[in-house]
Amino acid sequence: METHKDFEHESIEDRESIIKYLQTLSDGFSKGAIEFRSGQDSIILEPSGLIQIEIKVRNNNRKSKLSIKFFWKDQPLRKKDKGLLIQSPHE
Repeated sequence: METHKDFEHESIEDRESIIKYLQTLSDGFSKGAIEFRSGQDSIILEPSGLIQIEIKVRNNNRKSKLSIKFFWKDQPLRKKDKGLLIQSPHE
């Protein structure tokens, strides 16, 4: 069953907080699971396999913007069948 869930969060943070977020993201990629939580909303992502990264940077006179996006395909869980039995007949 395919499910769709969105999560959004926006806030103003100091550099130290941003560093902690980035370290936590790095740890999550290393461990294979990242949980995002804000109020009642939460989502867990499980990055695996090949991951596409997209980086965009914009620097205007007094405003800079850095956008980092990661994309990957989740591997759908396969329904387990009854299994396969292979055996040699007894003589």
